[in-house]
Amino acid sequence: MQNRGWLIGLSIVVGIVLACAILPLGGFALLLAAGGSNTNSDVMLSPPRWQEQRVSGSGLDRIAIIEVNGVIGITAEAGLFSAQLTQQQLLSQIRQATEDSRVKAVVLRVNSPGGGVVASDEIHSELLKLRDAEKPLVVSMGSVAASGGYYIAAPADRIYANADTFTGSLGVIISTINYEEAFEQFGLRQLVYKSGEFKDIGSPSREPSTEDVAILQSIVDQAYQGFVDVIADGRGLPREQVLEIADGRIYTGQQALDLDLVDELGNLDEALVGAQELAALDEALVVRYRSADSFRDLLLGAMAQAQEPSDPLGLRSLTQSQGPKLEYRMMP
Repeated sequence: MQNRGWLIGLSIVVGIVLACAILPLGGFALLLAAGGSNTNSDVMLSPPRWQEQRVSGSGLDRIAIIEVNGVIGITAEAGLFSAQLTQQQLLSQIRQATEDSRVKAVVLRVNSPGGGVVASDEIHSELLKLRDAEKPLVVSMGSVAASGGYYIAAPADRIYANADTFTGSLGVIISTINYEEAFEQFGLRQLVYKSGEFKDIGSPSREPSTEDVAILQSIVDQAYQGFVDVIADGRGLPREQVLEIADGRIYTGQQALDLDLVDELGNLDEALVGAQELAALDEALVVRYRSADSFRDLLLGAMAQAQEPSDPLGLRSLTQSQGPKLEYRMMP
């Protein structure tokens, strides 16, 4: 009887596993979602409270490492086990560090070519609130901390970079694609019915007019002036000096040090020592934030990714362009 009960139990487990493997992903998602039907959508979408993962050290006082990886402004999950946080997750981590009285300093580890202008400014604003809470902010630059990656680093009390870090690329870009000739070769046309002359500005199916170029350039120029102000204020540099070096070129960490864009050469370990020094701590517990997502949340995220249509050649992303994007981003 014991063996029979064991076999029955094993059969149930195997059946569940097989059902999960063959059940249509959409249906399975509905079943999982139904399990949380008592939770309203506002609660489900609320940012998580982050669990602490010990990195090193000890004591009650904390130094929190917050990591900015990849393009700034990602609004959907980058991957089930990706190290990249969405925009809202990143802002949530900064707010938690700001509000936690045990966190005495933050090390922002930046490994990013930049990203959206608005997303970069949102992060910058949250970091200013951290500074207003009298918590030292130290930036540790990874392989790349350029454009928007530098924008969010500017308010730091101290910036560390590796001698070979790629930084700089100080400026703004709008990049569009034009496939008018390709459409003509395939006998395709895009028909546009618009309420105003500039409603389809940046359309990839036609050449930009002189007026289009002037409008988009004025937007870039305005955002650029804001970028210059952020660097001048954050680094305490004369605006004229910033204008001279903010021409979009890439700098190495060593070059950035010579230009007063970073304070010291060093890696994450040196940045942590610097944060402890600025916070005047004899000892500190260094932590990272990790998600407290449930297994159900992970499954739903994985299935959402699996349901995204395949686009191996990138054709869908080209033909479904969302229009011009204003970015602080290192781009060719």
